[in-house]
Amino acid sequence: MKNTLLFILLLLIIISCNTHHKLSNKTEPSSYKHDSNTIHPQFAVFNKSDSITELHFKISSKELLYTRPDGQNFTSNVLISYRLIPAYDSREIIDSSSVRIVDLNNTGADKYLIGKMNVKSFGRHECFLRVTIIDLNKNVTVSNVLTIDKSNDLNRQNFIVKSKEKDVPLFCNYAKTGEEVVIQYKAKMAVNIYVRYYKRDFPLAAPPFSLADPEPFKYRADSTFTLQLSSDGNVNFTVAKKGFYHFQLDTSKREGTTIFNFSDVFPEVKKADDMVPPLRFITTKQEYDELTLSTNKKASIEKFWINCSGNQEKAREVIRKYYNRMQDANLYFTSYLEGWKTDRGMIYLIYGAPNTIYRSATSETWTYGEENNINSLQYTFSKVANPFTDNDYTLERSGVYKQAWYVAVDIWRQGKTYLQD
Repeated sequence: MKNTLLFILLLLIIISCNTHHKLSNKTEPSSYKHDSNTIHPQFAVFNKSDSITELHFKISSKELLYTRPDGQNFTSNVLISYRLIPAYDSREIIDSSSVRIVDLNNTGADKYLIGKMNVKSFGRHECFLRVTIIDLNKNVTVSNVLTIDKSNDLNRQNFIVKSKEKDVPLFCNYAKTGEEVVIQYKAKMAVNIYVRYYKRDFPLAAPPFSLADPEPFKYRADSTFTLQLSSDGNVNFTVAKKGFYHFQLDTSKREGTTIFNFSDVFPEVKKADDMVPPLRFITTKQEYDELTLSTNKKASIEKFWINCSGNQEKAREVIRKYYNRMQDANLYFTSYLEGWKTDRGMIYLIYGAPNTIYRSATSETWTYGEENNINSLQYTFSKVANPFTDNDYTLERSGVYKQAWYVAVDIWRQGKTYLQD
């Protein structure tokens, strides 16, 4: 691992495989809050062989507490552990291990702690990995559940996409124009890899009360081309233009790995042109058309929010909160769509992070308000089998959401934030 990334001391601690643990599906809502009081790790899963799956992790030093236990050096103290289980709520543990990371950072420089753990994953099946990260200095714990799919040799987890410059996984499914990556396949063999390029302009998510059926995805690619893996199973690739690239070994199937290029600043929101589309959720058609056709979108956006808020100072604050939510939605919910365009992103943008999240292998349920309170809002999202991403969820829509939706929209149109972040 390159010196420019970090200084890491890895101490491997083996945890007994005979331990039993029941996996709870209640999740802290802080997992969808972008703040420094918790940890937001990123993961990449790579089925390196028929018996080993690599768990790659990435943790921001900004979210860790560095202390001086020896009175001289500032160090972090992080424990990462995993439990491999055959089913989402199983008590059986197939494999388990942990690694302790002590990072020296006397300069206080922002960096990422990047490393990997080898998981013993035998057989051709789907299983689950519960990963727990503890900041021992700050006494903060976060848990994530990842799916390991070994059902075939063609799906995305048999590939890993790395930055050519930094030689580390991307830890996301998107890249920028001109970015060079290395695509690695699990088997070391020189074979063709087929690339389908899609240029799509997807519509925004429909309101939660809409019962209209979405249009099916058209799988016919806009263009196709072929690359060749080296004898080591690698191929270099430069992202040439916006859209997405789907890499496959077998074109008779839909499985493969995908790289998306949404914009050169994604997931951040910096351009006025990118700030107009998310306003469609809270504007009338006439307002939205005027914003879209404006020759000075920045001024038009500011005018819209000033009209809502009543003055420039309040407008700036509500603009900051609205587009911070948009950026967070891009971080957490991006699938084949930008995160804010997805069903979860739409609800998150308007309502903010839920009070309670329940997850299962196939769904997420968000509650706004107290649990078991008749006045609370509850949204359920079902996971979609998608060859391009494993982060695609669709909202179970209902007409009962209509009044609550318009109440939330009206609050934004008054220049106020629905649920303070």
